[in-house]
Amino acid sequence: MRTWRLASRWSYCLAATLLVLAALAWYFAAVSNLDPQVLKLHPGPLVVDHAGRILRLVPDQQGCRLVILPPGPLPPLVAAAFVAAEDQRFWHHPGIDPLAIVRAAIANITHGRIVSGASTIPQQLARLMYPARRTYYHKLVEAARSFRLTLRFNKAEVLRQYLNRVPMGSNLMGVEAGAWAYFGKPAAQLDAAQAATLAALVKAPSALSPYGSHRDRLIVRQRWILGRMAHLGYLTPAALQNSLAQHLHFRGRDHRPPAFAFAAPHFVNLVLARQTSPVPGSQLIKTTLDLPLQRRVQAIVHSHQVRLLKAGASQAAAVIIANRTREVLALVGSCAYSPFKQGFNDGATAWRSPGSALKPFLYALALDQGFTSATVMEDVERRYRTPRGEFIPSNFDRVCQGPVSFREALANSLNLSAVYLLNQIGPATYYDTLASLGLINRPQFDPEHYGLGMVVGNPEVSLLELATAYAALANHGRFAPIRITLNAPKPAGTPIFSPQAAFIISDILSDPMARARIFGGAAAMNPPYRMAIKTGTSTHSRDLWAVGYTPKYTIAVWVGNFNGRPTKNFCGATAAAPIVADLASVLFAGSPPAPFPKPPGVIQDQVCAFSGLKPGPGCTHLCEEWFIKGTQPQTVCTYHHPREPWLRMPTNFAGWLHQRYETGGEGRFRLAHFNPNLRKTFQPPKAVGVQPVSPRRPDAVVIAGIPAAPATIRPDGLALPVTLNYPLNGDRFLLPPGSASVRVTAKAMCRGPFKEINWFLDGKEVAATGPPYELPLRLPRGRHRITVVGPGSQGDSVGVFVQ
Repeated sequence: MRTWRLASRWSYCLAATLLVLAALAWYFAAVSNLDPQVLKLHPGPLVVDHAGRILRLVPDQQGCRLVILPPGPLPPLVAAAFVAAEDQRFWHHPGIDPLAIVRAAIANITHGRIVSGASTIPQQLARLMYPARRTYYHKLVEAARSFRLTLRFNKAEVLRQYLNRVPMGSNLMGVEAGAWAYFGKPAAQLDAAQAATLAALVKAPSALSPYGSHRDRLIVRQRWILGRMAHLGYLTPAALQNSLAQHLHFRGRDHRPPAFAFAAPHFVNLVLARQTSPVPGSQLIKTTLDLPLQRRVQAIVHSHQVRLLKAGASQAAAVIIANRTREVLALVGSCAYSPFKQGFNDGATAWRSPGSALKPFLYALALDQGFTSATVMEDVERRYRTPRGEFIPSNFDRVCQGPVSFREALANSLNLSAVYLLNQIGPATYYDTLASLGLINRPQFDPEHYGLGMVVGNPEVSLLELATAYAALANHGRFAPIRITLNAPKPAGTPIFSPQAAFIISDILSDPMARARIFGGAAAMNPPYRMAIKTGTSTHSRDLWAVGYTPKYTIAVWVGNFNGRPTKNFCGATAAAPIVADLASVLFAGSPPAPFPKPPGVIQDQVCAFSGLKPGPGCTHLCEEWFIKGTQPQTVCTYHHPREPWLRMPTNFAGWLHQRYETGGEGRFRLAHFNPNLRKTFQPPKAVGVQPVSPRRPDAVVIAGIPAAPATIRPDGLALPVTLNYPLNGDRFLLPPGSASVRVTAKAMCRGPFKEINWFLDGKEVAATGPPYELPLRLPRGRHRITVVGPGSQGDSVGVFVQ
C-alpha cells in the first residue's frame, strides 16, 4: 500500500511537471511566433541610374537607410566575414550553439562579469526583428525564435535576413547600405579587408566608427576577424597577408561620415512623385538617367549663373532626351539644388509661357495641309478681332519683313507670319495638334480662350513637355511619352505629323542661312554642325527658351526667375541658346551629329528665291527647296520679268511697301501692274462728292467680320477682293481732351491690282484711293460705319464708336 501511495505521488508530480512543461512550451511557442509582417522588410526606394549608380536612398518609416541585398547568391567574402566574427558554427547548429553557451558561461564565471556572449546569428536576427530588454526571459524567447527561424528558412536565407538587418552605424541598416556608404560599391564587390571591416562594425557601430576617435579599435577587430576567416578556411595564408597589409580608404571628408548619395535631386523627385513601383521583390527603381552626363549638365548650367544674374535671370533648367527611346538622360531643375534663388523649385516641370517655341508644330501642320517651305508668307502689320478682344501681334524686333518664304518665316521666328498662318489654318485645328503633343495643360480652356496668341506662347507648358514634343519631330513626326524608368513600357508612338513634314521642319530649323536674317550674329545659334534650333521668348522676357535637336538627342533649356520677374532685354537666343550650345558640345565632342534622314516622298526642286514659284526667264536668284511630293510649284514666277530690275509683288503688300517707301527703303520692290515710279503709284486720296452708298453701289456686298483675308468671305465662299485691316469691327476710340473728333487712318487690303477703291463713311462716299489703300478720317463722337468697296461692287464694312 505504501509503495502504491509513493508511486501515485510520483505520478502526480510527473503529470504536473509535464503539464507545466507543456504549458511553458505552449506559452513560448505562442510568444515566439514569427509574424509574417515582421519578416518582411520595408525599405525606402533605392533610385539608381541606368548603370546602377545610386542616385538616392529614401529612408524607411523609422528613418533608417536600408539597402537590401540583390537576389542571387550571397557575397561569399561578406558571408564569411560575418560568420567568422559572430557565429563560426553557424552552418551546423540548429539555431543556438550549446558549445558557445558553455564557453561563454565559463568565461563569464572566471572573470566574475559578462565578458563574452553566446548569441548565434539566428538569435541576433530574432533580436533585430523583435527588439526587447536583455533579460533571461527575453533570452529564452529569443532562443525559441531562433529555432523557429532555422526551421522556417534554410541557413542561407537566415543569413540573408541577418545581413539585411544588421546595423552599420550612422543610421545605416544592412551590409549593402554599409558597403555603398563606406566604400562606394555594392557588397558583392568588397574585398576581404573591407568585408571584415563591416563585420567588425557590428560589435559597436558608434564606438568603432571609422570616422570617430577609436578607429584603431576598429582596425584591431578587423584584423582579428581576418585571422578567424583564415582559421576557418575562408582565406588562404597569402590572401590573409594581403588583407592585413591593405590600407583602407573610406568615403567621406575630414573625419566626417559620408552623406548617402542624393544625385540629380529634381529628377529623383520627379521619379518618386510619379510613384514608379520597384520591380516586385526589390527596392530598386532603375531610371534612364546617365549620372556622368547629369553631372556635366549640372556643371554647365551652374557655370552660366553669373552671366544670367547680370541680366536679371537667376535660374536655368535643362533636359536631354534620347530621341529613339524617349529616355531622359539628364534633367537639371535649377542652377543649384539649394535655397539660393529658390533653387529647390524644379524649372524642368514648372508650367511657363513658351513664347515662339510652339511655332514649329504649326508649320509642320501647315505642310501637311498643303503649304510648302517655299510658300510666300505675309509678314505685314495686321490687327485681329478675336472673341477675347483685339489682338495686335508684332515681331520681336518690331519690324515687318513683308514677303518672306515659309522657310525664313519659321527659321527667323517671325510673329506676324505665324499669326497670319494660324488665322488661315484655324486655332481649333492647331489646338488639337498641341493637345496631341501633350502641350495643353489646361483642357478646361478651349481654343477661343487662347485665340491667335496660341502660336506665340499663350498655353503654358513645361520644359520637359516641350522637349518631348520636339523629340516627335526628330522621330519622323511620331509622338510618344518620355520614359524616366527602365521598366516603363516603350510605346510605339502616335503619328502627329507626316515623316515628310517632320523632315522639312527639321531641315529648316537646322539651316543657318535661313535664320541669318534675325540670328546671323548669334554664335550660339550657328554651331559648326547641323542641329535644329528653335528659341522662344515670353512677354517682357520672363521666360527664355531654346531647344536643339538632332536625330539622336533633344536638348531643351529654360532661363528665367521662379518668381516670374522679367529679365533685362534677354531673349531665348542670348540667354538659353548658349547653354544649349555648351551641352551640345559635350554630347558631340567625339563627332558631329548625323544629318536628318530623308524619308520617302520628299523631293528637292528649284524655285525662285523671292516668289517661291517655278523659276521664269527673269529670275536671277534661285534656290533648292524640299517639297512633299506633289506640292512643288507649277506656276511660273510672276515677281520677275525679263529685262526688268524690279521685284513686282502682289498688292496685298502695298501697305508694307508704302512704309518702306516713306523711309527710303523700298529697294527694288514694286507693285505688280503699277508704275515702277512709286511716286506715281502712291497717290493721295481723291475726295469725291458726298453720295449715299445705295444709289452709287446698289449691288454692293458689305460684310463685317474678322479682318483677315481668308476669314472675310463672300456669300459664295470666296475670299473678298477688298478687306478692311483697320479699324476693326467694334473698335472704340476716345476723343482727345478739347477735341471734337478723333483722327483714324483706315487701312484696306486688296487681293488684286485695283487702281482705285471707294470709301464710305456712314453710308456716304467720301474718297477714292489707290495703293497703299489708306484713308485718314476725322470721326466725331458717336457711332460710325466705315465701308470700302472695290471693283465688282464688293467690299467690307465695320462699325466703330467714338466716345
